[in-house]
Amino acid sequence: MSDGPVGWPQRGVHRVLGAASSVAGELAGRGWEVALVPPSATDAGLWDGLVDALGLPGWFGRNLDALDEALGDRVRPTALVLAGWTAYARARPERWEGLLDVLQARAAHPDRSLVVLLADEVHRAGVLPRSRPVRGAR
Repeated sequence: MSDGPVGWPQRGVHRVLGAASSVAGELAGRGWEVALVPPSATDAGLWDGLVDALGLPGWFGRNLDALDEALGDRVRPTALVLAGWTAYARARPERWEGLLDVLQARAAHPDRSLVVLLADEVHRAGVLPRSRPVRGAR
């Protein structure tokens, strides 16, 4: 698998300030297959969004191991855009940390072309403006 389309964004997990739909549109225009996950503050809402955005089957396991495997099976360069991600991070901080660990590991894998964009339209304390690599999100 290639490293994905040339130019921004490079492999990894990045925070972006702006409308997720605009970010998704720009990425699609750059050749990425875009999976746009709507905002959610609940586990069920997050998993429903991931299943729909990634086109996963109804029998998908809805757990971090299954997500890691599904992301590893992607054939095309994929940009996973999580809209309003702070709602989930604040509501479920321990689960968010686990999800972020999986996303960071998968996005850093040298044999895969996955980029994760954490998009939020509202600037809040602790949320970085513009695009910057994520070391840990809280």
